[in-house]
Amino acid sequence: MGKLDGRVAMITGAGSGMGRAAARLFAAEGASVVVAEVNPDTGPTIEREIRDAGGTAAFVACDVSKADQVRAAVEAAQTRFGALHVLYNNAGLWYPARGNYRPGITDAPSPLLEENIWEQTIDVNLKGTYLCCKYGIPAMQAAGGGAIINVSSIAALRVGRGASDAYTAAKGGIMTMTRTLAVEHAQYGIRCNCIFPGAIKTPLVGELTPEQERATAANIPLGRWGQPEDVAKMALFLASDDSSWITGQFFVVDGGFTAV
Repeated sequence: MGKLDGRVAMITGAGSGMGRAAARLFAAEGASVVVAEVNPDTGPTIEREIRDAGGTAAFVACDVSKADQVRAAVEAAQTRFGALHVLYNNAGLWYPARGNYRPGITDAPSPLLEENIWEQTIDVNLKGTYLCCKYGIPAMQAAGGGAIINVSSIAALRVGRGASDAYTAAKGGIMTMTRTLAVEHAQYGIRCNCIFPGAIKTPLVGELTPEQERATAANIPLGRWGQPEDVAKMALFLASDDSSWITGQFFVVDGGFTAV
C-alpha cells in the first residue's frame, strides 16, 4: 500500500527540479498525478516517465500566473481522475543575483529591481499560489478534504543574502498566506503547510562553478547541497496521513543553514 493510494495530486512546476522529484515520488506512492507545467517539453516527458514506471499521470499545460489556465488544470484533474486531494504549489520563479535571468529581462541589483522583474516574480510565486488555492480548494472541499503544500524559501527567513526583494516579498507572502488558509479551511478537512527549501540543486539555480558549489556547501552544517528528493520526501509527509494532525506549520529543509 502506498501512502497516497487512491488520491489525486496536482503538482505545479512538475516538469523539473523539486516538482519532478515530487511527481515521481507521489506516483510511486499510489497517487494519480496531474503534472501542471508551463514547459510543453518537460511536462509530457515527466508524464511518460511516470507511466513507464507503472504509475498514473496526466500532463496539463499551466502557467500558474494565468487564472484561466489554473482553473482548467483543476478541472482537468477532476475530469480525468474524479477528484483533487493534494495540491502541491511548487512552481516558482527566481532571478538570482548571479544573473541567471530569462531572456529579455535586464539585470538589476536589489532593491532597485526593474518593474517587469518585480511583476513576473510576484505573479508566478505569490499570485500563482493564490490562484491554485482559489480554484483548488473548492475541488478539495468537494472531495471531502485534503492537503495543500506551499513552497516558500529560506530567503523569506534570511533576507539580504543575495535574493531579490521581489522574491523575498513573494515567498514571505506565501509563508503568511499558508497560516491563514490553514485556519480558514480546517473546518473542511483541508490542511495547509509550507516548505522552506534551502540550497537545492535544481535548474532554477543555474550553472555554478565547482568553486561556487563548494563555497555554498561549506556554509551548510550537513556539508552538502540538498537534492530535489530531499524536498519531495517532506512534501510526501505533508500530503499523506502521516501528517494528519499538522496544519498551518512551516518546515525548513536546508541542511541546517538557517540554524547557524
